[in-house]
Amino acid sequence: MRFRNSLAIVLAALSLGGCTSTIGGSASPVPGQGPVITKADPCALLSQQQADALGVMFPGKERPARPEQKVPAVCRFSELEDSPDGVALEVSRSLNLSAVDYYAGALPGEKFGIGGFTWTRYATILGPKYCSLATELDAKTFIEISSDAPGDDESKACDLAKAAAPAIASHLPGGQQDPQITAPPGQKPLEASGPLVNVDPCTLLKPEQVTPLNLAPARPMNGSSNDPKNGCQWDDTDGDKGKKALDLWVYTATKTEDVPGLEGTPAEQMVNGKKWIVYSAADSPICVALLPVTETSSIKLDTGDLSDNAKACEIPQAVMPLVTANVPAG
Repeated sequence: MRFRNSLAIVLAALSLGGCTSTIGGSASPVPGQGPVITKADPCALLSQQQADALGVMFPGKERPARPEQKVPAVCRFSELEDSPDGVALEVSRSLNLSAVDYYAGALPGEKFGIGGFTWTRYATILGPKYCSLATELDAKTFIEISSDAPGDDESKACDLAKAAAPAIASHLPGGQQDPQITAPPGQKPLEASGPLVNVDPCTLLKPEQVTPLNLAPARPMNGSSNDPKNGCQWDDTDGDKGKKALDLWVYTATKTEDVPGLEGTPAEQMVNGKKWIVYSAADSPICVALLPVTETSSIKLDTGDLSDNAKACEIPQAVMPLVTANVPAG
């Protein structure tokens, strides 16, 4: 989600389906305790601990207010790397700008009582995949929390904004303190789990098992992201053509459907009681085989034949039984 430009912050004067129900627990700031603001500083409305709990980067990056365009200061907290369904969070805090002027007549929609404040959702020209929640502190000060939908699921557009509201409220006068903060599913990277957590990828094929395949000795590889952290490669020994090097990656915090590089037509194959999924295509020299171990852990083999596409899966077919036998129980 990018910073909104001067056009994008013009809000559509449409209600959100007439939804005006209020969730219990709403309240207003304590009378007489309105904030004295000399600098909007929206990035100060989230702490490191709260950002970690929400699954967003800290510190946030601030874009100054543009008073001439009636745009408040906004702080963007980007999603964490490797979050399966992560989205960015934006927090705005006005200074001498009323919510009435900012929302330019847009009708209020659904209301949520969170953290001691009533947060109102306003429709925007960005459509239902974008969520804008706002609360007024006084006639010239309001807070806006914005998030968008992960993927195409419009129903989840407000999930991160609502999850962040208790944290934001705790930094405001009259806000509830020490809130419990829980990130929406998919907002934070999965935690490593399962029997592969402590497995050295190079031990999943023993040296004597590799010898008949005419591959070089094992060489550890470092992953390009948090998961997989590492892998192992057995290089080919037949020059630039022929067999491709065999790469083996161990995933411990990635859903099967999110494992990268699964291209071609999938075909399930039972090997020693374990289900492998083999991905290949007639016009491709590459063959990939995946062994799901748990819902978020798996082993991937990546190799092929650069001279004959029909032979791309020969090494995986020979290796799958060996790897299956070497996977630790659990």
